[in-house]
Amino acid sequence: MLYIASKIKNGLLLFCLLLCGCITEYDPAYNTEAGILVVDGMITDDESMIILSRSLDLPEKNYDSKIYINDARVYVECDDGTLTASNPGIVDKGRYIVNTGKLDMARQYRLKIELDEPGNKTYEYFSDFSYPVQTPEIDSVFWIKNGPRQPVMIHIATHSPDSSLMYYRWQFKEDWEINSVYYSPPFPYYCWNKDNNNGLLLASTEKTVFGKLTEKIADIKPSDRKLSVLYRMDVKQNALSKRGFDYFSNIQQNDQQIGSIFAPVPAEFRGNITCVAEPGRLVIGYVDVSSTTQKRIYIPKSADVYESPFWDLSLSIHEQPSFNCQPLTERDLNLQFPQDYIAILKYYARIYLGNGFVNLYVMFDCVDCTFWGTEQAPEDWPNKYE
Repeated sequence: MLYIASKIKNGLLLFCLLLCGCITEYDPAYNTEAGILVVDGMITDDESMIILSRSLDLPEKNYDSKIYINDARVYVECDDGTLTASNPGIVDKGRYIVNTGKLDMARQYRLKIELDEPGNKTYEYFSDFSYPVQTPEIDSVFWIKNGPRQPVMIHIATHSPDSSLMYYRWQFKEDWEINSVYYSPPFPYYCWNKDNNNGLLLASTEKTVFGKLTEKIADIKPSDRKLSVLYRMDVKQNALSKRGFDYFSNIQQNDQQIGSIFAPVPAEFRGNITCVAEPGRLVIGYVDVSSTTQKRIYIPKSADVYESPFWDLSLSIHEQPSFNCQPLTERDLNLQFPQDYIAILKYYARIYLGNGFVNLYVMFDCVDCTFWGTEQAPEDWPNKYE
């Protein structure tokens, strides 16, 4: 029980830290009216992901300021009449996946949503028909670190082949491996974690030289466990239409000026989605049509990257491996009698230093990596363990 309580306590502290220090995320649902349909996503080649939700009333806002819609019917429609439905099955957190395959650049596409409303009414919503924007390849994804105790900054470099492609949006997902500080059977030593960015990452080549663009898309603290073994980022790039870029830029600017994700959304932010039966019905969101290009980067642990041993005032005690993983001796713990050794194993684990068990003890989160991740590795993870 004490072990479980310790694990819960650590998790709560980490959650509070993240809650207080997080960067404002893109939440298209902030407005003063409740129940408004919110659409986020893009029609793209291979798989298109569309997220549907309803906004909450302003006084009820919290960090999850929307109610996800899991019972809609979502399609991608081509101007030749072809409808491609989202994958059947359970929809998680309003996410609908449509296997759109390769887009025909000579055809126009739009999103179609069928949604059952109270009173046995079914409403249809459509985005505007649009030709796909051909996204250029990503030139490179690279990292820079300007010295000791400085963050690892991840940048993306791309280019516009001509003046018709000047607007970009990026998304990325992260995977990283975490090892326990010490090996101590039967506790798991190898773990993994993952995350997706939810922020608005936008840029334009309008004012760049020769259409070349380099943007920072992420900062990672040098003491972050993401960098402690092996880190991977997969970046997706989409070229946007001018109208789509302006829409997302307005949303971004509204965040910065008002200083809150709970600010009202002006009417001009409605985007390009319309209800057929009631064209004046308010809908929030913009769905662009664009091909996607991708690039991957790995960052292995090295002295130049990972610097966890120093004390970082921006982190909690439970994120300071050099602090709370200092081995304690029997003398430190005042162990004298056989019953003392049984009791202490409720609070501490013995550690393995290569020559068998020795009488050194650490907290459980120093030997159990599931405090920081799961034992499920990504299928294509390069490090393999038996």
